[in-house]
Amino acid sequence: MKALVVILNKDNAEGLKSCIESLLNQSARLCEDFDVLVLDGLSTDNSEEVVKAYSNPCIQFKVQEKLGGTGYARVEACEYALKQKYDVVIWGDSENVYFPDYVEKMLDCLKSADAAGGLPVVRGGFFAHAFAWYHAIHAIVPKLAEMHIPGNNKAERVEIFKRVKYPESRRAEDYGFSLILRKKGIRLRQKLTDAKVFVSLPESIGEVHTWQMARAKGAAEAAHEVGAFPTDSLIWMAALIPIPSAFIHPILSLCLFLLLFLTSTAIFVRSMKYIEKPKKIYFFAPFLGILIYSVYSLISLFHYLKLKIF
Repeated sequence: MKALVVILNKDNAEGLKSCIESLLNQSARLCEDFDVLVLDGLSTDNSEEVVKAYSNPCIQFKVQEKLGGTGYARVEACEYALKQKYDVVIWGDSENVYFPDYVEKMLDCLKSADAAGGLPVVRGGFFAHAFAWYHAIHAIVPKLAEMHIPGNNKAERVEIFKRVKYPESRRAEDYGFSLILRKKGIRLRQKLTDAKVFVSLPESIGEVHTWQMARAKGAAEAAHEVGAFPTDSLIWMAALIPIPSAFIHPILSLCLFLLLFLTSTAIFVRSMKYIEKPKKIYFFAPFLGILIYSVYSLISLFHYLKLKIF
């Protein structure tokens, strides 16, 4: 079973080097068990030089032929994997640093599955605690992994791409891919494995805004291209109900906020094992993270409706 590890990258030369070093130290063998394709979104830093410095034919650097976001990159990677006759694609990005047995465990899992999801280990401070559940939701709620696995911590059999391809969107194409599968009634055998990878999250409110806005617009584009209504946006918006209800029924609003806080605290407890250096003092962080995510889910819905109308 020959795998292609696809690393999406843009202007992250330093992270890319750490990522590649972790792939060079895998228990699975580079060139024999897997190759690496760094698919670059036209970086302006020295990302290409970082890759070429290894002088390894099994580590390829390629600039995207069609720019516009990670969705376009995945479509190109799928076509590349099919053309080069790989059996498996392992998706990642240049912010990831892989545990030594990551590739081996992913390949072992795919012996009995169509798609496999690994376990994230989130690095960072307050916002890492606020959004750790975003990377680990498929592990926190294992049943969810049967329908959706985060795109930067996932392996798939290449034969899937003969039936289904990723939507062309700036972000959230993994979400769109899951929508396509659901719409077509295709049920993949998706499993979790304990393959671990260090992942990172924004460190400032400005970075959070940039990330969430890109996700919101990307999710709207993906849902629109797929032709599926983003019902999950409505579900996330439910977290915002206590805000307008405060003007109508303050007591009810307080109770709803308390329920949301208790839920977020439970999520914090479940997500602590997926944080590199968990701090109990940040127990309230997921509460804020869920509210932020819900606000941008509302923005995503507006973008979707705009695309539908215009």
